[in-house]
Amino acid sequence: MNITQFTMEEVRCFAERQQFKIRPLTFLVGENSTGKTTALACFQVLANCLKNGEVDFNSDPYSMGIFRDIVRNSRPKGNAFKLGFTFTGDQEDVEYTVECVQKKDRFEPAIESVTIKFTDGEIVFKTEDRVERGMRLASFDEDRNQYYVDVALLDQVSLSLLLNYCTNIIERRYEGENPLVEYVLKKYKDIGRMGDLHNISVFSTSPVRSRPERTYDLTREFNDPEGSDVPMQLMRIASTKKDEWEALKQALVEFGKSSGLFQNIEIQNLGGSLGAPFQIKIKVRGPNSNIIDVGYGVSQILPILIHILSPPPLAQWQNTYFLLQQPEVHLHPTAQAQLSSLLASSASQGDQSFIVETHSDYMIDRARIEIRKGTISPEDVSLIYLEPKGRVVNVHNISFDKIGNMTGVPTHYRKFFLKEYRQLMGFED
Repeated sequence: MNITQFTMEEVRCFAERQQFKIRPLTFLVGENSTGKTTALACFQVLANCLKNGEVDFNSDPYSMGIFRDIVRNSRPKGNAFKLGFTFTGDQEDVEYTVECVQKKDRFEPAIESVTIKFTDGEIVFKTEDRVERGMRLASFDEDRNQYYVDVALLDQVSLSLLLNYCTNIIERRYEGENPLVEYVLKKYKDIGRMGDLHNISVFSTSPVRSRPERTYDLTREFNDPEGSDVPMQLMRIASTKKDEWEALKQALVEFGKSSGLFQNIEIQNLGGSLGAPFQIKIKVRGPNSNIIDVGYGVSQILPILIHILSPPPLAQWQNTYFLLQQPEVHLHPTAQAQLSSLLASSASQGDQSFIVETHSDYMIDRARIEIRKGTISPEDVSLIYLEPKGRVVNVHNISFDKIGNMTGVPTHYRKFFLKEYRQLMGFED
């Protein structure tokens, strides 16, 4: 099942319930300070909550602060906010919503309730001090398929915990009816593998990647939003997995040539052993040069390319969502457009999705061209425009037809560009 909608309610500049249509390739556009980064951060928070039950609004590369920094600054001050996903499967949609509040003894947001809503019913989880561990069915309305569950630690609520709860009861051969278990098992059969809802992986990039080095020393390899892990990853692959390196190198060179960024890439070991210092050599024109001596755009786009073209092993059974902040930074328009082509091609294969915060018309226009060429289906591309209205921001979901035309475009979407064009042509504003 894939995430097809993301919702935010009463978060910073987003009032009421705002809906973001998520597709394999999704663009976030809007003026500065209209909540694009906030949307990406909250998407990551909810994905991690769904996966492991933890809530952290300050995990790299985002820093959203404490509860009062996150909840909308309304009058009176808000006391809760919500984040939600809608998953679409073959049989029905499933909504997963988390409500966060501020507890008396902490400053960070805490989960107040978790709701899993199906087409014909819902399951609501809430904290109950009398529950020492796990969860228990508190009340239910079997006619409406509404089930209310008390849990000891709501921060740990996830779909996997729910499934484990039902499995444990079944394995113990629970005597007597348990309507929650029966309902979950019914839904499990109806929508396929219910556990797939929390089987997602999220990788975020920073708007500015790490600076290139003339010489690299092997250090601990870990996923870094700024891309400092990429040189070590390249060295490891080049030294220990020759076939994988050749395939990755070929894909990198193909992109480098089509984008005009570089003609070749090599990893040069300076000591002959796996742990020795090494350099990354790039050929732009003429002989290979150290990566620090070529255009800054190469080092800024390389971390993104590596993670897209060489996904982690777990991505084979997870839905991987890349949250990209301004990937076009330091790229020539030709390279910006070619990056969009790469994202469209990767998104069309079905195992990778991209949410791209961008200010680049070249990326959006190239995506429209790829739709027209048939590289990606128009139903798999979404453009989300964030429009400031006073102290709040409205969300506009723009879609595309089969020849790349935008549909559902608000009249003010191109107001700035039209104004500039009229002035360029000598017309009065």
